Amino acid sequence: MALNLNKIKGLFIVPEDEVEGTNQKIEEKKVEVKTTEPTLFANKVQTSTAATTPTKGEFNQNIFNSLTKAISDANLPGEDYLEFVDALQAMKDIPLEETIKMQTVLATLSTRGLTAQKIIETADYYLKVLERERDKFKEAIVQQTHGKVDNRQNQIKTLEVENQKKADQIKILTDEINNNNQQMVQIKKEIEEADIKIKSTENNFNTTYEFLSNQIISKVEKIKNLSTNLTK
Repeated sequence: MALNLNKIKGLFIVPEDEVEGTNQKIEEKKVEVKTTEPTLFANKVQTSTAATTPTKGEFNQNIFNSLTKAISDANLPGEDYLEFVDALQAMKDIPLEETIKMQTVLATLSTRGLTAQKIIETADYYLKVLERERDKFKEAIVQQTHGKVDNRQNQIKTLEVENQKKADQIKILTDEINNNNQQMVQIKKEIEEADIKIKSTENNFNTTYEFLSNQIISKVEKIKNLSTNLTK
């Protein structure tokens, strides 16, 4: 008898208090990081600049639904491991040891052709179904890593290269500015030296001019005085 999806989910469902306890533990261990990346099965996109990194995985209903659907889609006809677990779970409220419950269920289902060996074989079959889903998940993670993480890493490398180029340009401009400042200092020094020389030359000119000028004036005065005396 093939079981429907909801029935199969009921065979594996985690108790609500255990899920809440797990989520609470994860909530307490959140840490702040610099970037935010969406996870593969995220229901909400975080808008803050802080992301949370759980130190331990937690039960995820979406993943659970996906895995149990895979088992449901691959459900074998007839009595097998799933029917055995279903019948065993129907006895959960009966106060008997689990071993006795399993023996009882096996004895009941054996009338429909179910054996312990078939339970083991079909359980292995469903484990392989889950392993295939795990492999698909890993491939999806690889693709997401390539699409989300690797591309971001490449962007970081590109920005680092651009920053290095701009840093080199800044160094070149800084060297040019320093060189210009040194030239300005030298030019100012040359201007000061030239100004001193000009003023010195000007002073020498004025002193020499006055020296010669005074000599001529003195001679002229003497000649004037001599001429006046001769006319008397």
